[in-house]
Amino acid sequence: MRRSLRHPAFLFLQRGLARLRWILVLTLLAVAAALLLPPLVARLNHDHSPQTLAAEKDLQAIAAGLERYRQDNGRYPSGAQGLLALVIKPTRPPVPGNWQIGGYVDRLPRDPWGNSYQYGADDEGSRYELYSFGAAGPDGGADGEQVISLH
Repeated sequence: MRRSLRHPAFLFLQRGLARLRWILVLTLLAVAAALLLPPLVARLNHDHSPQTLAAEKDLQAIAAGLERYRQDNGRYPSGAQGLLALVIKPTRPPVPGNWQIGGYVDRLPRDPWGNSYQYGADDEGSRYELYSFGAAGPDGGADGEQVISLH
């Protein structure tokens, strides 16, 4: 080995650069973890919270009632009729001709945060949107990340 490569100052500098590389790598990993972990943990907690699961179960029950309504009447309730059309026969047009006595759901539940479930349908009654505002409530808006929806 050449004498210059065994010089104590050169070896000290080489070890210092190796340590600096490790410090940089660890710093980059720490920054990446600090930026990526909080949103990931929040999303996992939101998706698996008991309130979210209860809201999804309610939405599925309401969606099943909407499907039975459509099978009987050829369309979903209008936006003006709303979800109440699953419990009480609508008097607003289009009035359903084959509305099932007793309704399509036992009752209209409120979401786990105490708000009403939201419903909207297109003019033809061929598609609908069903959602809950989630923990953010109505102030969070219909397109917030807390929204739990079907269709």
